[in-house]
This record gives sequence, C-alpha cells and structure tokens, in this order.
Amino acid sequence: MSLRLILGSLMALAIGLIASQGRAQAAQTPVSHFFKKPKLGTPLLSPDGKHIAVTAPSTAGDGRMTLAVANVEAPQKLTVVAHFDRADIAAPAWVNSKRLIFSTVDYQAEVGNQVGGGLYAVDIDSQNFVWLVERRSGEQNDNAITKRPLRGNHVLFKTLPGDGDDVLLLRYNERESQEEAISTTLVRLNTRSKSRTDLGGSKVPEGATDWVMSRGSDPQPVAVLSIVKERTRMHVADREGGWTSVAEYNTFTGGADYIRPAWADSKGQLYVFATQNNAEKTDALYRFDSATRKPEASPLLSLKGYDLDEKGAFFDRETEELLGVVNVTDATGVVWFNAQMKVVQAQVDKLLPGTNNLLGCSRCVNGRHVVVTAYSDRQSAVHFLFDLQTQKLELIGASRPWLDAAQMAERDFTRFTARDGTSVPVHVTKPKGKGPWPAVVLVHGGPFVRGGEWEWEPDGQFLASRGYAVIEPEYRGSTGFGMTHFMAGWKQWGLAMQDDVTDATHWAIKQKLADPQRIAIAGASYGGYATMMGLVKEPNLYRAGINWVGVTDINLMYDVGWSDFDGSDWSRYGMPRLVGDQVKDAEQLEETSPLKQAARITKPVLMAYGGEDYRVPLPHGTKMRDALRAAGKVEVEWVVYPEEGHGWMLEANNVDFWTRVEKFLAKNLQ
Repeated sequence: MSLRLILGSLMALAIGLIASQGRAQAAQTPVSHFFKKPKLGTPLLSPDGKHIAVTAPSTAGDGRMTLAVANVEAPQKLTVVAHFDRADIAAPAWVNSKRLIFSTVDYQAEVGNQVGGGLYAVDIDSQNFVWLVERRSGEQNDNAITKRPLRGNHVLFKTLPGDGDDVLLLRYNERESQEEAISTTLVRLNTRSKSRTDLGGSKVPEGATDWVMSRGSDPQPVAVLSIVKERTRMHVADREGGWTSVAEYNTFTGGADYIRPAWADSKGQLYVFATQNNAEKTDALYRFDSATRKPEASPLLSLKGYDLDEKGAFFDRETEELLGVVNVTDATGVVWFNAQMKVVQAQVDKLLPGTNNLLGCSRCVNGRHVVVTAYSDRQSAVHFLFDLQTQKLELIGASRPWLDAAQMAERDFTRFTARDGTSVPVHVTKPKGKGPWPAVVLVHGGPFVRGGEWEWEPDGQFLASRGYAVIEPEYRGSTGFGMTHFMAGWKQWGLAMQDDVTDATHWAIKQKLADPQRIAIAGASYGGYATMMGLVKEPNLYRAGINWVGVTDINLMYDVGWSDFDGSDWSRYGMPRLVGDQVKDAEQLEETSPLKQAARITKPVLMAYGGEDYRVPLPHGTKMRDALRAAGKVEVEWVVYPEEGHGWMLEANNVDFWTRVEKFLAKNLQ
C-alpha cells in the first residue's frame, strides 16, 4: 500500500505536499527523477533528544549537501552548521548533544575523481570546527586548520555514550606487501584537541579487523576477529591484557566452528552470530558462554528462512540496555526486546499502516521523541518526528519530494521452485495495468551478496514506469537466506546459478507476468556476466541483453593485473574455492566464459563500462565488444564513461545510461 492511501489528516497533508509536484509532472516521470540523490538524509536525534541533525541541500545554489540542525519543536526549520564548496556532507553522527562528526563525498564528480571522505567535527552552533582525518589526497576546503589531521587510513568506528568529546576510530595499518594480513588498530580520539590513544594492548592478534567493545563511556575491546590468509579466528580478551582464540574457520567457506562477535551489553555479556544446524543453515544470534567459550545451545534470536546478520542493534545511550536487533526478512525491521519500544512501534505502525516504519532514537527509554523513517515499495523514505507523550507525528521532510507514489509500481517478494527443487526467492516489480508485460530479468551483482528487499528501488521503478515487469531472482549463491543457499552457488557461475535465472524467467512467463516474446536480461557486475551467459545459453528466451560493468571471462578476473583484488587473499584463496580454479577447473572456465562463447550470441547487446573501474577493469568490456563484432552476428551498442568506476556516481551519467536503456528496450522489446 502507498503512503497516499494511509489514513490520518497529518499523513494525508504530508503526502499531499509530497505528491503535488508529481501530479504537475508529465504523465511519464522523467528519467532524472529516479536517479537524483535524496534531498534529505535520515534525521538523527541528539542524545538529549532536543535536536535533530540531517544532511540537506545548500541554499547557496551550488547543489551541495550540507549538515543542518533543527530543534525538535520546529523540525522543519533547519539551520546549516557545516557546508563545503567542493564536497557534499555525508554520514553524520552525534558525538554528544552539542557536537557532530561527519565525513564527505563529492556527488558532482565521477568515481575516478573522488578524493576520499575525511572526517570532521563541529558544534551545533557552527563553532569549533575541527578537521580530524584528511581526505586521501589531502584536499581541504576550510580556513581554520591549526593542526594537521590524521592520515586518510583512519575511519570512524563508533561514537561513545555520555557527554564527552571522544570517538573511536579504526586505523588501517600499512602493509609491506599484499602477503601481509590487513590489520586495524583501535584509536580513541578527542574531537576538539585531537589527542588520541591506541587501544587493544600490545598483544593484538595478527590480522585483527573486526572489533567488539564493552559498553559505557570508557569502552575496552572484548572480542576481535583476525583474518590471516584464508583463516579467520575469533579472540576474546583475557584478564592479563592478552587475547585467547576461541574459534577458527575458513574465511571464505566458513564451517562448523563459524562464529562472529556481534556486540557486548552493559553487563559484559558478549553476543555472537553462529550458524544453526537446520536445513537452511541460517545464522542466528547467540549469547556467548564465557565459561565454555562457545555459543549457548539455543539462539537468543533466529529468523526462519533468513540469516540474522550484523545489521545493527539498538542500545539505549543512557541506560545502555539492549533494546532490539535490526534484521532483514522481506524488508528491514527490528525485533524489539524492550516492552516500551514494542508499544512505540505498534503506535507508529497504527498511524502509518501502509509503510515499513523504522524508528530512530538515542535516549529511547526516557526520551520524548523518536524519528520515524516511513517507506514502502512505492514510496521513497519520508521522515517524521513522533511524540511519545501526545502520540502524534510531525513531518520533518521527504527524501524525494519530486516523486509521486501513486505513479510508482508495486514490488512483491515471493519464491519459485527451480528445476532441481531448490526454493529461490524472487522480487517482482509490476507496472500499471494487467500482465503479461514485456519484461526485464534484472540480475544482481556480487554475486555472493543479497540482491534486494521490499523498498523503493530506482532501477526497478524506472523500468516499471516504462511498462516493463522486472524480475529479480535471489539465485543460489546469494547470501541472507542461509548457508545452504549460499553453498549451492559455489563454482556455479554459468551453471546452476545461471539455471536459476533461466528458471525465474520461465516462472514469470507461467505466472503471466512476462510476455514470452518480449523479455530482456540485464545486470551489472556479476549481473553483467549472467546477462552475457543468458544470451549464450538461452538464445530463444531473451530478445536483448544489457550488461554494465560486467565480468565477461572468469580468467580475466585473475589475469588483469590492475584489478583491486589482484594478489589479494580473495583471489588466492576465495575465488578458487567459490568461483573456479584456473588450473583444476580450466575446462569449466572455458565453457562458462561469455568471451569465449561470443559467437553463440545472436541478440543485440547494450554494454557500458567505467574507464576507472578497478573491480571489473575495462578489458572485460572491450574484449567482449570486439569478439561480438568480429563474430558479426549481433548489434552492439557501446558506451564508456571515462572517469567512472564500478558504477555511475555522477547523476548526468546515470541519466545518460538509463536513457540509453530506455531507447534500447523500446527498440528491441516493443
């Protein structure tokens, strides 16, 4: 259900304001409207509950995103507290009730021209601005630098409770060579004086990367993961200031001893993620038994059919109580342990029955307000302030006020049965009217990630606005649905993973979602690989293919020397196990190479690549393009964005690309 259908005078007013621009648009929403950056970031309540902080557009006409603050008594009255001429502000967080920390990004530059995020702090009255961490190039815009910042290998790890000015950073330590393990050091940094202290002791395990801290204003590390080559170990702190290994497993394939630290609560209880012994082998949340040094026998929280992963937890900043755990099933949600927060969630959901409503708070238990981010498949995020005393919502603002939810398409989540009996999740976005429709089978990248969830999503919504049903399978190898589903994709590029995409297409036809004579296959990265293999293996099923930044030959993933994982542990240990070994699987890699099978492709292809892509370097595209043209059986539309990387950062390039997609599909599917 759209937000436009939600009852209540406040919501009706809010959505009426948001939709008014949309109704004034032409019947077909312009391409640019889908790919603009959000106008408003997610608001954050201050620890004392008196202010909200948010990223918002500059009023100076330079198109930049600023950091702004508003009093909860007037949440739409924003005051800018930080603004750069040559950068956009991103990822703000409260240091304390009077001070904020943030990084930057440049939305007006392509991927290849980004110079790093840096780290900065400022008071809510715009005073005491401090440059904490340099952007990687050392570029800086302010005039008040009195002390050089830390180098760009420092990133924000977490803020701390209380009223102090300190935060925790992670320093990525320099390596002599790629043979040396990546490691991090915990750094406590004062955001005013820049004084700092390294934490973790002198006996930090080699390859320490993933830390868990105790609660309180003086947190200490209590657990850490270390990764050395293909071995991961979990360590817990001992009384002598050292570390004890309590679990070890393969970094890339896991195993029976798989365990990963999650959080520690105010009483010192450590929580961990571990794999259940069920059919799906899903990850669940367990208490860690310090006596046995193992997870307890039964999980504290598990989700049937889904992994419970490190999406985060709610700890009250004042009481330090664990209030709830963030999770993703068909959509993101929170399992609340705290009875009061369960009531608040129910109150908000009653007021906003047609949306997924995520709460945000700092002093959650004793505070007066929570921030509500409401969204659905058709409605991009709208932010409200909820008063716990009056139980009323007040609009803060919308992320994309130029979109009309009534013009957006419904997105559903379901499952189908593949040819071998495997249950495969799939997202379906349906355009207006009655099917079957011309369709795009959109294959997610990764591939060993989760593809999506129930929310407003620009690619699918754009395609649906042009009349296409969008089919997005979570093929085997996708994560988030249990180890069994993940393992079923090992060494299955172009094989069972590809069959799942094909079976999703046939399922969509049987469900009368897709017109069998008008189907295209499309995707980026691994999705681009699956697009090319789909055209190789199913010449009569797909009428056209769209591949952007796609792998075209697995051997090239090993052989192109300037990829960002060349010589990495992933290329040495992970890829041979999960994708394919160049020697042992040489015949399979030959048979599942779109590049080597280019002569079998007979349907038109749109290919787009970034000239500064270090994940899938440009030769993947140029070699494939040349092989297709040499075979002479297919029309190839080709575009390179010279300064872009593994995807398009610049809005103009996104608009250009999707305009090409629109024309390409109209030509080949209509």
